[in-house]
Amino acid sequence: MASTEAPVAVGVKDLVTDAPAVRMAAAEAAQSGRPLHVVHAFVWPLELPPGGSGEERELAERTVVDAAAQARERHRGLVVTPEVVDGDTIEVLLRTAARASVLVLGSDDPTGPNDPTDSVSFQVAARAVGPVLCARGSGTAAGPVVVGMDGSPDASVGLEAAVEEARRRGAELVVVHAEDAECVEKVVADGVRVEHRRVEGPAGQALIAASADAQLVVVGAQGDRPTPLGPVTQAVLRHADCPVLVARQRHVPARARIASTTRRAARTGSSRA
Repeated sequence: MASTEAPVAVGVKDLVTDAPAVRMAAAEAAQSGRPLHVVHAFVWPLELPPGGSGEERELAERTVVDAAAQARERHRGLVVTPEVVDGDTIEVLLRTAARASVLVLGSDDPTGPNDPTDSVSFQVAARAVGPVLCARGSGTAAGPVVVGMDGSPDASVGLEAAVEEARRRGAELVVVHAEDAECVEKVVADGVRVEHRRVEGPAGQALIAASADAQLVVVGAQGDRPTPLGPVTQAVLRHADCPVLVARQRHVPARARIASTTRRAARTGSSRA
């Protein structure tokens, strides 16, 4: 496996909550023939507890080492690099995403923060220069890849990525057309079976319903727009019953986006790695 290949990366806070993300990232790396980069963002506490001796750093190191061991156990021969990176969680993950083929994150629980600025996975998915795969739900291994179309540039980005994912996975592609959106019947997807579904009502609800028997839902986001995710994407990230890929086009140099989003992240704060 060539070490010069952009790795699949996974952000890990702890293995209790992020084990599904580690498994998914390891599978993606093994399938694509890429190395796996396991990252934990670490910030020293402002005050050590009475009698504390810095064991927090040791715990962080053990977390990434154990995550790497789990990945290697599932996929023999997989090249895995565990790393603890000092710095703000969002900044570290944005830098990681800029160097990765895809960044895998554990998805926030639907009962989590109502304000997207309080969710690290939402902020990273909204601002990363590359694709972000959120591990949620169980997914259906034999199910289709689902993508929504509403005629927007974001949806076009999602459609392109969904076609590639369906082809790579050998899966059917289901294109869900929102109410009043143009139905693009001619999808260039050689070798991929495509089903078109026109739905009425909110697009978010339609995609969430379709996720029940899907293996992946894809939503698109333009890479040159460092703005919060739209309501449909937010709803899918919170409630989909399968993994969600936020696909992007890399229009803006990584350093430019990281610099601008780091300042915003410092104002909003973060809650998880």
